[in-house]
Amino acid sequence: MDDDDLRRGKPTAHKAFGEANAILAGDALLTMAFDAAAESGSAAVLRELARAAGVAGMVGGQVIDLESENKQLTLEQLRRVHAYKTGALIRVSVRVGALLGGAGDSALEALTRFGESIGLAFQIADDILDVVGEEAALGKRTGSDANKHKSTYPQLVGLERARQLAGEAVDEAVAALAGFGPEADVFRALARFIVERDK
Repeated sequence: MDDDDLRRGKPTAHKAFGEANAILAGDALLTMAFDAAAESGSAAVLRELARAAGVAGMVGGQVIDLESENKQLTLEQLRRVHAYKTGALIRVSVRVGALLGGAGDSALEALTRFGESIGLAFQIADDILDVVGEEAALGKRTGSDANKHKSTYPQLVGLERARQLAGEAVDEAVAALAGFGPEADVFRALARFIVERDK
């Protein structure tokens, strides 16, 4: 949808195989995700995935993102786009794992906050990398958000404040795990990695 030529240093699917095959590949992968979720035998898992992928999640966020090109969003509007477009799929990954692991209500609530916070941190970091990242490390062209006149955190609040907001989202993610012991250390490390990564 963003018509980029590269992702992770390789041609994007629509460049390598054509637009029709890229659409079909996306359809196939989404179908495979539901097939895998169905193997869990849990209707709750299927519902979580459907909501995160659909109009109240990734698809809806992507639509808003496309409609927002050449428009100036408020910070709250941008946060909502990111919460849908990226955050919903990250959140559902955490929630599904918690549900299948038998998490109680309080643990599920804490892990949901964690997933939402790292989803936001990831997207802010992605916005920052589009400005300051090295194309060789990212494996894609930088500056595409500015070229498409998209609202981003650096564009709305400046680079330094965007970094602070990403750090605050990580702090919120780590704080959400306060009730967990060392078994959650991998999640804590993941939250920090999101803002420390260079690609």
